[in-house]
Amino acid sequence: MFSAMFTPIARGETTADAVWHNKIPAALSEPAADIDKNPNLLHKYADNAGTKIHYVTVGSDTNPLMVFVHGFPDFWYSWRNQIQVFSADYQVVALDLRGYDLSDRPDGVENYKTPVLLRDIRAVIDAERKGRKVILIGHDWGAALSWLFTGQNPDLIERLVVLSVPHPGAITKELLPWNHPVAQSSASAYATKFFARGKGDDLTAEDLAYWVVKPEVKSRYIEAFSKSSIPAMMNYYKANYTLSQFALNLFDPTMKTIYGATINCPVLHLHGIEESHALLSTLDLEKSWMRSPRDLTIKIVPGVGHFIQHEVPDDLNQTVSSWLKDSGN
Repeated sequence: MFSAMFTPIARGETTADAVWHNKIPAALSEPAADIDKNPNLLHKYADNAGTKIHYVTVGSDTNPLMVFVHGFPDFWYSWRNQIQVFSADYQVVALDLRGYDLSDRPDGVENYKTPVLLRDIRAVIDAERKGRKVILIGHDWGAALSWLFTGQNPDLIERLVVLSVPHPGAITKELLPWNHPVAQSSASAYATKFFARGKGDDLTAEDLAYWVVKPEVKSRYIEAFSKSSIPAMMNYYKANYTLSQFALNLFDPTMKTIYGATINCPVLHLHGIEESHALLSTLDLEKSWMRSPRDLTIKIVPGVGHFIQHEVPDDLNQTVSSWLKDSGN
């Protein structure tokens, strides 16, 4: 279903020497769905203990609920092509993670720890679900959080779709001496560069949008990143992606509960073959979190890197639609 395609390798460096993605999505594969002008697009806010989380929604609340969670560096607009397609049959919700675009940007690393971020997603879902279960779809940080949220909320999630990022517990396992610690540390090295000597805090909105090719899309990203908090974006890594935090995840009771929870619903994991930040061997480790290994469907996407929803949006939409039908939705 996915067709192989060529996309150029990311070359050059930002002002802070922080090129973190291995591929720039090809311009022709990045249609600019003019979702901002959709008269049915509603902008709303959910509250998590005083922090306002912005989200958009389109579609009837009598339809199944589909919630999208973006990653770094991105915002709700990442899902414009999915919003346009899926809102015909679903109520689609796409949120801005805290620190991004129109969501609040609280100071302090502690405000970006995993349990807090999971409560943000819960706040948005609770604001819209009206008793419905959710089809949850995440990319990058949004994928990592969606894995963990699904494990903690089996009563809420009907189906899970993740793009580009394995279960966070599987990544932690790869760092253990008997798996692939050197290879995974190398794949994760881009993140440690962000907070080494505060380097990531010096990034600009233009730096963060370096990977966006189409001019009208790029300007939309720069606008959103100008409203965002770059220190907040770095706090995701400082709070959750240090080696000390990986160790804590193995031993701290709260984090062991979050990272160790069984996934009780069908999962579709889409992974670009040219994704450089997660080892393909990690995908096989995901089975140990599944209630049944048969509930996990992994599709390796040829010719694609990190941003699957940008690189092959039409193929992604078709694949997700087919999988939802095959898995019971």
